[in-house]
Amino acid sequence: MLAAVVVGAAAAAIVAASPGDTVRLAAGVHPGPLRVDRAIVLCGEPGAVVDGGGRGTVITVMAPGAAVEDLEIRGSGSSVMNADAGIQVRSAQNARLVRLRIDDVLYGIHVERTAGLEIRDCQLTGRVTPMNERGDGNGLHFWYCTDIALSGNQVERFLDAIYLSFTHHSRVVNNRLQWSGRYGLHTMYCQENRLEHNLFAYNVAGCALMFSNGLQIVSNDFVRNRGSRTYGLLLRDCSAGTFTGNRLADNTIALFMDGSNRNRFRGNQFQNNGWGLLLFSSCAANEFAGNQFILNDYPVALDMRRTNNHFDDGKVGNYWSDNAAFDLDGDGISDAPHWPVTAFAFVSKQYPDLTILAKSPAVAALGVAERVLPSLRPSEAVDRFPRVRPSTLPVSTAEPGGPPRPRPAWGAALAFGLIGVAGVAGLTGLGRSRSAS
Repeated sequence: MLAAVVVGAAAAAIVAASPGDTVRLAAGVHPGPLRVDRAIVLCGEPGAVVDGGGRGTVITVMAPGAAVEDLEIRGSGSSVMNADAGIQVRSAQNARLVRLRIDDVLYGIHVERTAGLEIRDCQLTGRVTPMNERGDGNGLHFWYCTDIALSGNQVERFLDAIYLSFTHHSRVVNNRLQWSGRYGLHTMYCQENRLEHNLFAYNVAGCALMFSNGLQIVSNDFVRNRGSRTYGLLLRDCSAGTFTGNRLADNTIALFMDGSNRNRFRGNQFQNNGWGLLLFSSCAANEFAGNQFILNDYPVALDMRRTNNHFDDGKVGNYWSDNAAFDLDGDGISDAPHWPVTAFAFVSKQYPDLTILAKSPAVAALGVAERVLPSLRPSEAVDRFPRVRPSTLPVSTAEPGGPPRPRPAWGAALAFGLIGVAGVAGLTGLGRSRSAS
Protein backbone atom coordinates (compact mmCIF):
# COMPACT_ATOMS: atom_id res chain seq x y z
CA MET A 1 0.00 0.00 0.00
CA LEU A 2 1.42 3.36 -1.00
CA ALA A 3 1.70 6.20 1.51
CA ALA A 4 -0.15 9.50 1.19
CA VAL A 5 1.24 11.60 -1.61
CA VAL A 6 2.05 15.27 -1.61
CA VAL A 7 0.11 17.94 -3.51
CA GLY A 8 0.89 17.76 -7.22
CA ALA A 9 2.15 14.16 -7.23
CA ALA A 10 -1.18 12.35 -7.69
CA ALA A 11 -0.69 11.39 -11.34
CA ALA A 12 2.83 10.10 -10.71
CA ALA A 13 1.67 8.06 -7.70
CA ILE A 14 -1.03 6.35 -9.79
CA VAL A 15 1.52 5.49 -12.48
CA ALA A 16 3.83 4.00 -9.85
CA ALA A 17 1.08 1.95 -8.16
CA SER A 18 0.50 -1.76 -8.70
CA PRO A 19 -2.89 -3.50 -8.81
CA GLY A 20 -4.23 -3.83 -5.28
CA ASP A 21 -2.42 -0.73 -3.98
CA THR A 22 -4.14 2.21 -2.28
CA VAL A 23 -3.12 5.70 -3.40
CA ARG A 24 -4.14 8.15 -0.69
CA LEU A 25 -4.08 11.84 -1.59
CA ALA A 26 -3.08 14.29 1.09
CA ALA A 27 -5.26 17.28 2.01
CA GLY A 28 -4.98 20.05 -0.58
CA VAL A 29 -5.72 20.62 -4.26
CA HIS A 30 -4.43 18.05 -6.74
CA PRO A 31 -4.55 19.00 -10.43
CA GLY A 32 -6.44 16.82 -12.88
CA PRO A 33 -6.88 15.07 -15.14
CA LEU A 34 -6.13 11.73 -13.45
CA ARG A 35 -6.32 8.36 -15.18
CA VAL A 36 -7.01 5.20 -13.16
CA ASP A 37 -6.01 2.38 -15.51
CA ARG A 38 -5.24 -0.33 -12.96
CA ALA A 39 -7.19 -1.98 -10.12
CA ILE A 40 -6.18 0.38 -7.32
CA VAL A 41 -8.07 2.34 -4.67
CA LEU A 42 -7.72 6.09 -5.17
CA CYS A 43 -8.86 7.88 -2.04
CA GLY A 44 -8.22 11.07 -0.12
CA GLU A 45 -7.57 12.33 3.36
CA PRO A 46 -10.04 14.95 4.66
CA GLY A 47 -9.64 18.08 2.53
CA ALA A 48 -8.24 16.33 -0.54
CA VAL A 49 -9.53 17.88 -3.79
CA VAL A 50 -8.96 16.93 -7.43
CA ASP A 51 -9.53 19.98 -9.64
CA GLY A 52 -9.85 19.66 -13.41
CA GLY A 53 -9.28 23.37 -14.00
CA GLY A 54 -12.26 23.58 -16.38
CA ARG A 55 -10.70 21.28 -18.99
CA GLY A 56 -11.91 17.82 -20.00
CA THR A 57 -12.82 15.06 -17.55
CA VAL A 58 -11.30 15.25 -14.08
CA ILE A 59 -10.86 11.50 -13.36
CA THR A 60 -11.17 8.63 -15.86
CA VAL A 61 -11.60 5.09 -14.52
CA MET A 62 -10.77 2.32 -17.01
CA ALA A 63 -9.73 -0.66 -14.88
CA PRO A 64 -12.06 -3.43 -13.66
CA GLY A 65 -12.17 -3.56 -9.86
CA ALA A 66 -10.83 -0.02 -9.40
CA ALA A 67 -12.27 2.27 -6.70
CA VAL A 68 -12.39 6.01 -6.07
CA GLU A 69 -13.35 7.00 -2.53
CA ASP A 70 -13.52 9.98 -0.14
CA LEU A 71 -12.55 12.76 -2.54
CA GLU A 72 -13.87 16.14 -3.61
CA ILE A 73 -13.85 16.44 -7.40
CA ARG A 74 -14.54 19.67 -9.27
CA GLY A 75 -14.01 21.76 -12.38
CA SER A 76 -14.68 19.64 -15.48
CA GLY A 77 -14.74 21.05 -18.98
CA SER A 78 -17.95 22.00 -20.79
CA SER A 79 -17.89 19.88 -23.97
CA VAL A 80 -21.06 17.85 -24.45
CA MET A 81 -19.50 16.02 -27.41
CA ASN A 82 -16.68 14.75 -25.19
CA ALA A 83 -18.99 14.17 -22.21
CA ASP A 84 -16.70 16.15 -19.90
CA ALA A 85 -17.41 14.88 -16.41
CA GLY A 86 -16.25 14.72 -12.85
CA ILE A 87 -15.63 11.01 -13.42
CA GLN A 88 -15.85 8.91 -16.58
CA VAL A 89 -16.08 5.14 -16.22
CA ARG A 90 -15.33 3.13 -19.35
CA SER A 91 -15.70 -0.67 -19.41
CA ALA A 92 -14.52 -0.88 -15.80
CA GLN A 93 -16.47 -3.89 -14.53
CA ASN A 94 -17.20 -4.07 -10.79
CA ALA A 95 -15.67 -0.67 -10.09
CA ARG A 96 -16.68 1.29 -7.00
CA LEU A 97 -17.28 5.03 -6.41
CA VAL A 98 -17.96 5.85 -2.77
CA ARG A 99 -18.39 9.00 -0.63
CA LEU A 100 -17.46 11.49 -3.32
CA ARG A 101 -18.40 15.14 -3.53
CA ILE A 102 -18.58 16.31 -7.14
CA ASP A 103 -19.21 20.01 -7.90
CA ASP A 104 -19.05 22.42 -10.86
CA VAL A 105 -19.08 19.75 -13.56
CA LEU A 106 -20.97 19.23 -16.83
CA TYR A 107 -21.69 15.54 -16.20
CA GLY A 108 -21.30 14.20 -12.70
CA ILE A 109 -20.42 10.56 -13.42
CA HIS A 110 -20.59 9.35 -17.04
CA VAL A 111 -20.55 5.56 -17.49
CA GLU A 112 -20.32 3.45 -20.67
CA ARG A 113 -20.44 -0.33 -21.22
CA THR A 114 -19.91 -1.27 -17.60
CA ALA A 115 -21.40 -4.01 -15.43
CA GLY A 116 -21.50 -4.33 -11.65
CA LEU A 117 -20.63 -0.71 -10.89
CA GLU A 118 -21.49 0.59 -7.40
CA ILE A 119 -22.01 4.31 -6.71
CA ARG A 120 -22.79 4.97 -3.05
CA ASP A 121 -23.14 7.96 -0.70
CA CYS A 122 -22.03 10.57 -3.22
CA GLN A 123 -23.14 14.20 -3.46
CA LEU A 124 -23.27 15.72 -6.95
CA THR A 125 -24.09 19.31 -7.91
CA GLY A 126 -24.14 20.48 -11.52
CA ARG A 127 -24.43 23.74 -13.43
CA VAL A 128 -28.07 23.63 -14.58
CA THR A 129 -30.63 26.08 -13.26
CA PRO A 130 -33.57 24.13 -11.76
CA MET A 131 -36.48 23.64 -14.21
CA ASN A 132 -34.35 24.87 -17.15
CA GLU A 133 -34.83 22.20 -19.82
CA ARG A 134 -32.20 23.79 -22.06
CA GLY A 135 -29.37 22.89 -19.72
CA ASP A 136 -26.70 20.28 -20.53
CA GLY A 137 -25.23 17.36 -18.64
CA ASN A 138 -26.69 14.66 -16.40
CA GLY A 139 -25.70 13.79 -12.87
CA LEU A 140 -25.38 10.00 -13.16
CA HIS A 141 -25.39 9.01 -16.84
CA PHE A 142 -25.35 5.36 -17.98
CA TRP A 143 -25.20 3.87 -21.47
CA TYR A 144 -25.22 0.12 -22.20
CA CYS A 145 -24.73 -0.99 -18.61
CA THR A 146 -26.04 -3.84 -16.46
CA ASP A 147 -26.32 -4.64 -12.75
CA ILE A 148 -25.65 -1.07 -11.58
CA ALA A 149 -26.22 -0.28 -7.87
CA LEU A 150 -26.94 3.35 -6.94
CA SER A 151 -27.64 4.03 -3.28
CA GLY A 152 -27.61 6.92 -0.84
CA ASN A 153 -26.68 9.58 -3.39
CA GLN A 154 -27.88 13.19 -3.57
CA VAL A 155 -27.97 14.69 -7.06
CA GLU A 156 -29.04 18.26 -7.87
CA ARG A 157 -28.88 20.84 -10.68
CA PHE A 158 -28.23 18.64 -13.69
CA LEU A 159 -30.49 18.29 -16.73
CA ASP A 160 -31.46 14.79 -15.51
CA ALA A 161 -30.27 13.72 -12.09
CA ILE A 162 -30.04 10.08 -13.28
CA TYR A 163 -30.20 8.99 -16.93
CA LEU A 164 -30.34 5.30 -17.83
CA SER A 165 -30.11 4.26 -21.48
CA PHE A 166 -30.04 0.56 -22.44
CA THR A 167 -29.24 -0.14 -18.80
CA HIS A 168 -30.81 -3.29 -17.35
CA HIS A 169 -31.20 -5.25 -14.09
CA SER A 170 -30.08 -2.33 -11.93
CA ARG A 171 -31.14 -0.99 -8.53
CA VAL A 172 -31.65 2.64 -7.58
CA VAL A 173 -32.26 2.82 -3.84
CA ASN A 174 -32.53 5.61 -1.26
CA ASN A 175 -31.35 8.51 -3.44
CA ARG A 176 -32.45 12.17 -3.30
CA LEU A 177 -33.00 13.52 -6.81
CA GLN A 178 -34.24 17.09 -6.89
CA TRP A 179 -33.91 20.55 -8.41
CA SER A 180 -33.19 19.14 -11.89
CA GLY A 181 -33.46 21.06 -15.13
CA ARG A 182 -35.76 18.32 -16.47
CA TYR A 183 -36.16 14.90 -14.83
CA GLY A 184 -35.12 13.43 -11.51
CA LEU A 185 -34.69 10.06 -13.20
CA HIS A 186 -35.01 9.29 -16.92
CA THR A 187 -34.94 5.85 -18.53
CA MET A 188 -34.79 4.93 -22.22
CA TYR A 189 -35.00 1.31 -23.40
CA CYS A 190 -34.31 -0.24 -20.02
CA GLN A 191 -35.50 -3.62 -18.74
CA GLU A 192 -36.25 -4.92 -15.25
CA ASN A 193 -34.78 -2.15 -13.13
CA ARG A 194 -35.89 -1.50 -9.55
CA LEU A 195 -36.42 1.94 -7.98
CA GLU A 196 -36.97 1.89 -4.24
CA HIS A 197 -37.17 4.47 -1.42
CA ASN A 198 -36.04 7.41 -3.59
CA LEU A 199 -37.12 11.04 -3.33
CA PHE A 200 -38.07 12.89 -6.53
CA ALA A 201 -38.85 16.57 -5.86
CA TYR A 202 -38.80 19.96 -7.61
CA ASN A 203 -38.30 18.60 -11.12
CA VAL A 204 -40.19 19.02 -14.41
CA ALA A 205 -40.95 15.32 -13.97
CA GLY A 206 -39.89 13.50 -10.86
CA CYS A 207 -39.40 10.32 -12.85
CA ALA A 208 -39.81 9.86 -16.62
CA LEU A 209 -39.81 6.21 -17.66
CA MET A 210 -39.79 5.64 -21.42
CA PHE A 211 -39.71 2.47 -23.52
CA SER A 212 -38.84 0.47 -20.42
CA ASN A 213 -40.53 -2.74 -19.26
CA GLY A 214 -40.69 -5.00 -16.25
CA LEU A 215 -39.92 -2.16 -13.83
CA GLN A 216 -40.39 -2.39 -10.07
CA ILE A 217 -41.21 0.99 -8.54
CA VAL A 218 -41.53 0.57 -4.77
CA SER A 219 -41.99 3.02 -1.85
CA ASN A 220 -40.74 6.16 -3.59
CA ASP A 221 -41.80 9.75 -2.93
CA PHE A 222 -42.80 11.85 -5.97
CA VAL A 223 -43.54 15.22 -4.41
CA ARG A 224 -43.70 18.92 -5.29
CA ASN A 225 -43.02 18.56 -9.01
CA ARG A 226 -45.10 21.55 -10.06
CA GLY A 227 -45.35 23.78 -13.12
CA SER A 228 -47.26 24.26 -16.35
CA ARG A 229 -46.53 20.68 -17.51
CA THR A 230 -44.88 18.86 -14.66
CA TYR A 231 -45.37 15.28 -13.52
CA GLY A 232 -44.60 13.22 -10.48
CA LEU A 233 -44.30 10.01 -12.50
CA LEU A 234 -44.47 9.81 -16.31
CA LEU A 235 -44.81 6.50 -18.18
CA ARG A 236 -44.36 6.39 -21.93
CA ASP A 237 -44.50 2.97 -23.59
CA CYS A 238 -43.78 1.12 -20.36
CA SER A 239 -45.46 -2.23 -19.73
CA ALA A 240 -45.62 -5.12 -17.27
CA GLY A 241 -44.37 -3.05 -14.33
CA THR A 242 -45.35 -3.09 -10.66
CA PHE A 243 -45.87 0.14 -8.73
CA THR A 244 -46.33 -0.43 -5.01
CA GLY A 245 -46.41 1.77 -1.91
CA ASN A 246 -45.40 5.02 -3.63
CA ARG A 247 -46.47 8.47 -2.47
CA LEU A 248 -47.41 11.02 -5.15
CA ALA A 249 -48.24 14.34 -3.53
CA ASP A 250 -48.40 18.02 -4.47
CA ASN A 251 -47.64 17.51 -8.18
CA THR A 252 -49.35 19.22 -11.11
CA ILE A 253 -49.97 15.73 -12.59
CA ALA A 254 -49.20 12.86 -10.24
CA LEU A 255 -49.17 10.02 -12.80
CA PHE A 256 -49.24 10.38 -16.59
CA MET A 257 -49.50 7.31 -18.83
CA ASP A 258 -49.25 6.98 -22.60
CA GLY A 259 -48.82 3.73 -24.53
CA SER A 260 -48.30 1.78 -21.30
CA ASN A 261 -50.02 -1.57 -20.72
CA ARG A 262 -50.47 -4.36 -18.19
CA ASN A 263 -49.01 -2.42 -15.25
CA ARG A 264 -50.16 -3.04 -11.67
CA PHE A 265 -50.63 -0.22 -9.17
CA ARG A 266 -51.23 -1.22 -5.55
CA GLY A 267 -51.02 0.58 -2.24
CA ASN A 268 -50.02 3.95 -3.73
CA GLN A 269 -51.17 7.30 -2.36
CA PHE A 270 -52.24 10.13 -4.69
CA GLN A 271 -52.79 13.22 -2.57
CA ASN A 272 -53.22 16.96 -3.13
CA ASN A 273 -52.30 16.85 -6.82
CA GLY A 274 -53.87 18.79 -9.66
CA TRP A 275 -54.48 15.60 -11.64
CA GLY A 276 -54.19 12.30 -9.81
CA LEU A 277 -54.07 10.06 -12.89
CA LEU A 278 -54.01 11.20 -16.52
CA LEU A 279 -54.50 8.18 -18.76
CA PHE A 280 -54.41 8.17 -22.58
CA SER A 281 -56.45 5.85 -24.78
CA SER A 282 -53.22 4.19 -25.91
CA CYS A 283 -53.08 2.45 -22.51
CA ALA A 284 -54.76 -0.90 -21.87
CA ALA A 285 -55.13 -3.60 -19.20
CA ASN A 286 -53.61 -1.55 -16.38
CA GLU A 287 -54.97 -2.36 -12.92
CA PHE A 288 -55.39 0.01 -9.97
CA ALA A 289 -56.37 -1.62 -6.67
CA GLY A 290 -55.83 -0.69 -3.02
CA ASN A 291 -54.68 2.84 -3.83
CA GLN A 292 -55.78 6.08 -2.19
CA PHE A 293 -56.93 9.16 -4.13
CA ILE A 294 -57.17 11.98 -1.60
CA LEU A 295 -58.06 15.62 -2.27
CA ASN A 296 -56.91 15.73 -5.89
CA ASP A 297 -58.56 18.38 -8.09
CA TYR A 298 -59.20 15.66 -10.71
CA PRO A 299 -58.66 12.13 -9.38
CA VAL A 300 -58.77 10.51 -12.85
CA ALA A 301 -58.97 11.85 -16.40
CA LEU A 302 -59.27 9.72 -19.53
CA ASP A 303 -59.58 10.63 -23.20
CA MET A 304 -61.80 7.66 -24.07
CA ARG A 305 -65.27 6.58 -23.07
CA ARG A 306 -64.67 2.85 -23.25
CA THR A 307 -61.64 1.41 -21.51
CA ASN A 308 -60.31 -1.93 -20.35
CA ASN A 309 -58.14 -0.35 -17.68
CA HIS A 310 -59.41 -1.61 -14.34
CA PHE A 311 -59.95 0.28 -11.08
CA ASP A 312 -60.34 -2.80 -8.93
CA ASP A 313 -59.00 -6.35 -9.04
CA GLY A 314 -62.37 -8.05 -8.73
CA LYS A 315 -62.33 -7.91 -4.93
CA VAL A 316 -60.49 -4.78 -3.81
CA GLY A 317 -60.97 -1.26 -5.09
CA ASN A 318 -59.49 2.11 -4.13
CA TYR A 319 -60.30 4.86 -1.66
CA TRP A 320 -61.68 8.06 -3.24
CA SER A 321 -62.00 11.09 -0.97
CA ASP A 322 -64.60 12.66 -3.31
CA ASN A 323 -66.87 9.60 -3.15
CA ALA A 324 -69.84 9.97 -0.79
CA ALA A 325 -69.76 6.25 -0.01
CA PHE A 326 -72.16 4.34 2.24
CA ASP A 327 -71.54 0.93 3.81
CA LEU A 328 -74.64 -0.64 5.33
CA ASP A 329 -73.06 -4.04 5.98
CA GLY A 330 -69.93 -2.53 7.56
CA ASP A 331 -67.41 -4.49 5.49
CA GLY A 332 -65.37 -1.40 4.56
CA ILE A 333 -66.48 -1.55 0.92
CA SER A 334 -69.04 0.89 -0.44
CA ASP A 335 -72.40 -0.63 -1.30
CA ALA A 336 -72.40 1.27 -4.60
CA PRO A 337 -69.71 1.47 -7.31
CA HIS A 338 -67.82 4.68 -7.97
CA TRP A 339 -67.16 6.31 -11.34
CA PRO A 340 -63.94 8.32 -10.85
CA VAL A 341 -64.00 10.25 -14.15
CA THR A 342 -66.20 13.34 -14.05
CA ALA A 343 -67.59 15.06 -17.11
CA PHE A 344 -65.66 18.21 -16.32
CA ALA A 345 -62.37 16.29 -15.94
CA PHE A 346 -63.07 14.60 -19.27
CA VAL A 347 -63.68 17.90 -21.07
CA SER A 348 -60.96 19.92 -19.36
CA LYS A 349 -58.40 17.31 -20.36
CA GLN A 350 -59.13 18.25 -23.96
CA TYR A 351 -59.30 21.98 -23.17
CA PRO A 352 -56.97 22.70 -20.22
CA ASP A 353 -57.91 26.40 -20.08
CA LEU A 354 -61.28 25.34 -18.68
CA THR A 355 -59.64 24.36 -15.39
CA ILE A 356 -60.11 27.94 -14.25
CA LEU A 357 -63.79 27.01 -13.80
CA ALA A 358 -63.07 23.93 -11.68
CA LYS A 359 -64.56 25.31 -8.46
CA SER A 360 -67.42 27.24 -10.05
CA PRO A 361 -71.10 26.65 -9.13
CA ALA A 362 -71.79 25.43 -12.67
CA VAL A 363 -69.22 22.64 -12.37
CA ALA A 364 -70.58 21.68 -8.95
CA ALA A 365 -74.07 21.48 -10.44
CA LEU A 366 -72.74 19.29 -13.26
CA GLY A 367 -71.30 16.92 -10.68
CA VAL A 368 -74.67 16.60 -8.97
CA ALA A 369 -76.36 15.97 -12.32
CA GLU A 370 -73.89 13.15 -13.11
CA ARG A 371 -74.78 11.37 -9.88
CA VAL A 372 -78.50 11.69 -10.56
CA LEU A 373 -78.37 10.89 -14.30
CA PRO A 374 -75.88 8.09 -15.09
CA SER A 375 -76.25 8.80 -18.82
CA LEU A 376 -74.16 11.95 -18.30
CA ARG A 377 -71.12 9.97 -17.19
CA PRO A 378 -68.36 10.45 -19.79
CA SER A 379 -66.50 7.16 -19.21
CA GLU A 380 -67.32 3.61 -18.31
CA ALA A 381 -64.28 3.44 -16.00
CA VAL A 382 -65.63 2.22 -12.66
CA ASP A 383 -64.41 1.07 -9.27
CA ARG A 384 -66.84 -1.69 -8.29
CA PHE A 385 -65.48 -2.08 -4.77
CA PRO A 386 -64.51 1.40 -3.55
CA ARG A 387 -63.22 1.61 0.00
CA VAL A 388 -65.06 3.80 2.47
CA ARG A 389 -61.98 4.60 4.58
CA PRO A 390 -58.33 5.26 3.70
CA SER A 391 -55.74 2.81 4.92
CA THR A 392 -52.91 3.94 7.13
CA LEU A 393 -49.67 4.48 5.25
CA PRO A 394 -46.31 5.05 6.94
CA VAL A 395 -45.31 8.69 7.11
CA SER A 396 -42.48 9.43 4.70
CA THR A 397 -39.18 10.53 6.20
CA ALA A 398 -37.78 11.68 2.84
CA GLU A 399 -39.03 15.24 2.81
CA PRO A 400 -37.44 17.43 0.14
CA GLY A 401 -35.24 20.33 1.04
CA GLY A 402 -37.32 23.11 -0.42
CA PRO A 403 -36.65 26.82 -0.73
CA PRO A 404 -36.15 28.65 2.55
CA ARG A 405 -39.37 29.70 4.19
CA PRO A 406 -39.69 33.45 4.71
CA ARG A 407 -39.51 34.56 8.30
CA PRO A 408 -42.62 36.18 9.73
CA ALA A 409 -42.48 39.92 9.06
CA TRP A 410 -43.38 40.94 12.61
CA GLY A 411 -42.21 44.52 12.08
CA ALA A 412 -44.39 45.00 9.04
CA ALA A 413 -47.33 43.36 10.78
CA LEU A 414 -46.96 45.72 13.75
CA ALA A 415 -46.76 48.74 11.44
CA PHE A 416 -49.89 47.71 9.56
CA GLY A 417 -51.63 47.06 12.87
CA LEU A 418 -50.81 50.56 14.11
CA ILE A 419 -52.04 52.05 10.83
CA GLY A 420 -55.28 50.09 11.21
CA VAL A 421 -55.77 51.31 14.79
CA ALA A 422 -55.07 54.87 13.70
CA GLY A 423 -57.58 54.52 10.87
CA VAL A 424 -60.28 53.24 13.21
CA ALA A 425 -59.55 56.04 15.66
CA GLY A 426 -59.78 58.59 12.85
CA LEU A 427 -63.11 57.25 11.66
CA THR A 428 -64.44 57.26 15.24
CA GLY A 429 -63.32 60.85 15.70
CA LEU A 430 -64.90 61.82 12.40
CA GLY A 431 -68.18 60.21 13.44
CA ARG A 432 -68.18 62.06 16.74
CA SER A 433 -67.48 65.40 15.09
CA ARG A 434 -70.36 64.86 12.68
CA SER A 435 -72.67 63.96 15.56
CA ALA A 436 -71.65 67.09 17.44
CA SER A 437 -72.33 69.25 14.42
